[in-house]
Amino acid sequence: MSARRSALRSLAGALIAVGAVLPGPACAQAPAATPLSAAARAEVIDALAGQLARLYVDADTARLIADRLRGRLRAGAYDTAAAPARFAELVTTDLRSVNGDLHLGLQFRGGATPGPSGGDPSAQARARNFGLERVEILPGNVGYLEVTGFIGAPGVEEALGDAMRFLSRTDALIVDVRRNGGGSGQMSHLAFSHFLGETPVPTIRVVERGTGRDEVSRSVARVPGPRRPDVPLYVLTSQGTASAAEEFTFVLRNRKRATIVGDRTAGAGHMVRGVPVGHGFVGSVSITRVSDPESGLEWERVGVQPDVRVPAERALDVAHAAALRTIAQRATDDERRTFLARMAETVEARLKDVRPDAASLARWTGVYDGGRRVELVDGRLVYRARPGVMGDVLVPLGDDRFAAGTTRFAFAREGSAPRLTIERVDGSRLSYPRTASLAAAP
Repeated sequence: MSARRSALRSLAGALIAVGAVLPGPACAQAPAATPLSAAARAEVIDALAGQLARLYVDADTARLIADRLRGRLRAGAYDTAAAPARFAELVTTDLRSVNGDLHLGLQFRGGATPGPSGGDPSAQARARNFGLERVEILPGNVGYLEVTGFIGAPGVEEALGDAMRFLSRTDALIVDVRRNGGGSGQMSHLAFSHFLGETPVPTIRVVERGTGRDEVSRSVARVPGPRRPDVPLYVLTSQGTASAAEEFTFVLRNRKRATIVGDRTAGAGHMVRGVPVGHGFVGSVSITRVSDPESGLEWERVGVQPDVRVPAERALDVAHAAALRTIAQRATDDERRTFLARMAETVEARLKDVRPDAASLARWTGVYDGGRRVELVDGRLVYRARPGVMGDVLVPLGDDRFAAGTTRFAFAREGSAPRLTIERVDGSRLSYPRTASLAAAP
């Protein structure tokens, strides 16, 4: 069997993976369940405690967690949880309360097949495009890839390769995992290997208590898309970045291959196994420790720290501006450098989110020579080169100067009448008097 087919098989069939961290118990879309009896709840707790003792990454902690569950059961904490979903929710909270392990959880499956695709994992993965949510080119030839989940299944190599080929001619890349709760560690390795050299390098060390396994994973020698070991790379993170998405970030940061922009990640650094515990429930149990093979550092509970800490909502603009500045430094001609510097200035001005008062903006609205229109929309000036075309939001630069992309707009009064001056990136400047107010425009 070829190496590529072997990789696909491991992606599709892996039971043990870095996994996905869920905000709470993920209950399958099962038929309405019958109420749980006290005996059923006790049996689930007992089975889950047994699996923790057998598999959990640390034996002493496993005993503490199991004792917590049994103590809560005896105290009557679950007595009113007749609904399976509610029981799963309460147990998940208690599982995580001892040491904050976000991979621990209880899910109710009820014997039903979750999802709209009849339970076929490959069909479900294709329906979500394997987590490859958005691929686009940002201004300045900066590539952008948003990955909302590492969904490993047959077909993932082709999908990832397509995305990387689309981005292959960009001058910098931004990978956004701010909304990525994890998934397949194999897909994570496949993804970050595009940004490393052809020779496999150590990435993570995996130690499993239950089997005695102790091994070091390496990057992938053959990747489906073009390899980009030198492209300026930025990874966007948030506290919702978890598990396999943290592994992706962790490895690229440790290899000094990417600049991490955003917030600290979730701190979910174990590999997990799903174990049936009876009555339609499945427990999620952490079974390995994962660390950097050189330093021994883990991201469990502490997360991956960003190089540039900013609120997650601002991370894209911050990374985009940084990418533009980096590309400008590498540019070999003045025209390209000027273009990139002006685009970066616009993005940085947008980050400042300066909002002049509506009255000061309103004085510049109107129709200017040649049918150009300046409108006030939701507290911002919008410029239209002619009626019917899409408008450009003008970003304030200060002193009645504004930006849209690399174009600069300046307003001034000539006598009592406003005048608009437009300066292009090539240095050309043209000035237009206001010819009518918007109220008088046809």
